[in-house]
Amino acid sequence: MTTASGDDTGPGDGPDPDGLADLTDLAADLVRVPTENPPGDERPGAEFVVEWFEERGIDARLVEAPDPERAQAVAWVGENPETAPDDSPTLVLNGHLDVVPAGDPESWTRDPFGGTVEDGVLYGRGSADMKTGLALAMLTLRDLAPEIESGNLDGSLVFHAAMGEETGAPGTRTLLDEGYGGDRAVVLEPTDFRVGTAAKGVVTYRVGVSGSASHASRPDQGVNAIDAARPVLAAIDDYDDRLREREDPLVGKAYATVTEFEAGTDSNMAVLPGRAEFLLDRRILPDETIETVEAEIEDLLAGVERAAGVETDRSLVKHYASAGIPADHSLAERFRDLSAEMADAPREPWGLEAATDAREFVARGTPAIIWGPGELAQAHTVDEHIDLGDAVAGLEILKKGVRETLS
Repeated sequence: MTTASGDDTGPGDGPDPDGLADLTDLAADLVRVPTENPPGDERPGAEFVVEWFEERGIDARLVEAPDPERAQAVAWVGENPETAPDDSPTLVLNGHLDVVPAGDPESWTRDPFGGTVEDGVLYGRGSADMKTGLALAMLTLRDLAPEIESGNLDGSLVFHAAMGEETGAPGTRTLLDEGYGGDRAVVLEPTDFRVGTAAKGVVTYRVGVSGSASHASRPDQGVNAIDAARPVLAAIDDYDDRLREREDPLVGKAYATVTEFEAGTDSNMAVLPGRAEFLLDRRILPDETIETVEAEIEDLLAGVERAAGVETDRSLVKHYASAGIPADHSLAERFRDLSAEMADAPREPWGLEAATDAREFVARGTPAIIWGPGELAQAHTVDEHIDLGDAVAGLEILKKGVRETLS
């Protein structure tokens, strides 16, 4: 277990039992509100967050865009971010409400939405990814509110509880469009206190391959779409081999992978399928653009059509942009130093192989880091859990990092 250190004496600081109790109770309560996505049940979680802030006299509201059935929550201490002067420093603490589905509860050893705490560990879907991170941010606003409102800290602190992060819905993007932005951002994810300054993007296409259906007893009368797909799949394998030669020092290699294949499932088992479809997952490095990737995929499919006479089509399923800021940005350096000092985390620059909502900030020119307690390996797993000792250390680090940023 990571232990906290340091002698910061601000309100609410320190690994005292009351601080642990507050964090444990809030994180467990958040886990107990099921917010699975799909289907997208974030609204009860957003309502919980807004009520929690309002009970403590902190400005908060539901944001019903882009989907009122999937409302999200914002809160702030200091200037209202919608009307704050342009020169007022504002830090955003961003997290997401949605969690991936828990699946069969019988496969869990504890209720996935029970918020069970045993031996200093919180269990449940979203405990690591990333409702404990939401709790850290909420408690940070509560505890630093007196210092910000008294003017001892400059500027404002904004909180996001966004919808749709797990499936690429525009939750955080909409919050920024609605005016709840800032000069810098901390995107809370379970990074085991490593500071992420870069993250891969991903684009997923549904690719169709045409054949000509016929009865399996007369296969030469048709074109089996499964056979027609073979040269397409082979070309993707070759493309993937070339992509693996591209590598970013922080997030690793680019990839192209087929993740799903379907043909003939809607027809009689004795009929050659007239169409095959598959999903193509393309991982995007920070120095690549979606326009370049689009052109590469278009050239790949056109080449197969010319060489093998295969007719294909494609449609976009989802796209998460890659994101990156300089590894030595002052915000990254500050959290890197604090995490090393207070949680024995590595100081080396680091990036994520997965996409996060940091991309929404970076796309607007707002520097954002990805950081938080908890192990990324716990995300989306059965019996997901987080060490609450690590979470207490994370709360200390976050509050100290916010103080230094707004000082």
